[in-house]
Amino acid sequence: MNAVEIIKKELCAFISENILAGDVEVQADTILSDIGVDSFSIIEIILFIERKFGVAIPHESLTPENLVSVDALAECMNKYKVVK
Repeated sequence: MNAVEIIKKELCAFISENILAGDVEVQADTILSDIGVDSFSIIEIILFIERKFGVAIPHESLTPENLVSVDALAECMNKYKVVK
């Protein structure tokens, strides 16, 4: 499993355990807004990324396109060389 796949797995687990209701499933390609992830939840996810992976995603990278799914978030992290 490469670094991006590990990030995706960790993010999906965090979102499932801390953000979503118990009966809602999240996959890496799930559109987060479709399953009830709102702007407050996005902040929680970004804070999790910063704590878990020790990185800060640049503010200019926090665009709707980069926050649409776990896939997009992981690719954003990789694009800016923040995936370790």
